[in-house]
Amino acid sequence: MTINKNVEKYLWILGVLFVTCLLLGSFIISKNVLELAYLAILYSSLIAIKLVSLKK
Repeated sequence: MTINKNVEKYLWILGVLFVTCLLLGSFIISKNVLELAYLAILYSSLIAIKLVSLKK
């Protein structure tokens, strides 16, 4: 059970890092500020979800 939770945790971290790299790469290539807004929305939603789950 512990191994499955660790695998899920690391896959989640890798997924977030992958999306971050894609959005940053897209911003660098296109110079579109909207890509940074997407990144800010992604991280703000992740932080909000983490804070809500800690309160429960």
